[in-house]
Amino acid sequence: MALVRERRQINLRLPELSDRRPRFPLPLPPASSTTTTSTSAISCNDIEKIHVIGHGNGGTVYKVRHKRTSQIYALKVVHGDSDPLVRRQIYREIEILRRTDSPYIVQCHGSYEKPSGDIVIVMEYMELGTLDSILQKYGTFDEPKLSHVARQVLSGLSYLHGQKIIHRDIKPSNLLVNKDMKVKIADFGVSKIMQRTLDACNSYVGYLCLHEPGKV
Repeated sequence: MALVRERRQINLRLPELSDRRPRFPLPLPPASSTTTTSTSAISCNDIEKIHVIGHGNGGTVYKVRHKRTSQIYALKVVHGDSDPLVRRQIYREIEILRRTDSPYIVQCHGSYEKPSGDIVIVMEYMELGTLDSILQKYGTFDEPKLSHVARQVLSGLSYLHGQKIIHRDIKPSNLLVNKDMKVKIADFGVSKIMQRTLDACNSYVGYLCLHEPGKV
């Protein structure tokens, strides 16, 4: 008696490409001395500065107001004469922010480059500042509040890893908090975009005091 084997059909499904478009395009090449390169509907003429939030890493962060809507934003400015490494980091941050769309990642509303060479990012304003400044002002958190913060940070990291983005510098000063105690990850200047899921990330960035003992 002949043995008849049923032929199995194997259906291979390719991964679906996301149809989500970036909120704004990649930054354009540096502008000439007579024009302003813009990748945002918000231009430098649309906003007015209120006061300085902080300085550091070759730039300044301002609290600003949109003249027409009165919406408050944070304006991050990296000066044109800053170190080339800092400028590369700010372009990397812009590239990553345009890829992300998560309630646990600080939102970017656009960017533009001034004729002076200053690179500007218009960002979501987080009223309470950094987690580091809150800890310095109020002291350590109790367990329920700490778990509330940790859950949001881990949710943000989970989202980033799903997008093949490695932050590489998670610390309290890179976590922003708004008036509702919502915590969002910020500052992607030293982050890395992985080309493939199994790529190795062999470099470490950050402070020694924040690294686990096995990497020190």
